[in-house]
Amino acid sequence: MRLSRSTVAAVLAASALALTACDPDGSGSDAAASAPAATAATAATTAASAPTASAAAKPTTGAKPSASAGKSTAAATGKATAPAADCTANAAGTTVLEATENAYSVHVWMRARSTRFVCGPDVANDGYWEPQGDAQVYEFANEVRTTLLDGDLKARSVDLTTFMRVQEACLKKAAPAAPYRCFGNQYQVELGAQNKVLAITQLYHP
Repeated sequence: MRLSRSTVAAVLAASALALTACDPDGSGSDAAASAPAATAATAATTAASAPTASAAAKPTTGAKPSASAGKSTAAATGKATAPAADCTANAAGTTVLEATENAYSVHVWMRARSTRFVCGPDVANDGYWEPQGDAQVYEFANEVRTTLLDGDLKARSVDLTTFMRVQEACLKKAAPAAPYRCFGNQYQVELGAQNKVLAITQLYHP
C-alpha cells in the first residue's frame, strides 16, 4: 500500500520522539531534568559555606590586657611613700609657757618656763609641750587678752583678775571657781616688747 506524504511525515515525527525519550547516554530528558536539581544543590552548598552578613561584619577582638597592666609600679619596686610631715610643724610660730608662780594683788606678773614641742614616741604625728630652762618673770600689757577653758573645754574670755585667780588656784593644786578647771598650767601666749604678755590662753592637757 502506498503511503501518502502526510502519513510518512507523521511516522517520522513519532520515531524522533521515541529516540529522544530513550537516549542511552542520559543526555536526553533525564539529563535535562537533573540539571536544575544540580544547580539548586550547588547554590545551597555555596550559601551554607558563605559567612552570614552579621558574622562578616563582627570585628575580631584583640588580645586581653594583662592583669598587671593597671597596677602601680610602687609596690613592685618596693619604694616607700613620702613620710608624714614632722608633727613639730604644727607647732611652728606658737609660743607656750608653763606657769610656776603668779602675783596680782599689787603688781601683776607671772613666773613661767619656756617650752618646746616634742613629738610623742608612741603617738603618730602628735606630741606635747615640754618645759625647759629656768622660769622667768613675765608682765602683762594693760590691754592683755585673757582666755580660760571651762569644764566643756569651751574658751571663755575673762578679765585679768579672774584669770589670775584661776591660775593661782591651779598652781596651788586647788579647784578653781566654777565653771573653770585646771589643765596642766600651760598657756599659749602672744608676747610683745620686753616679753610683755599681750594675750594668754589656757591650754588643755589631759
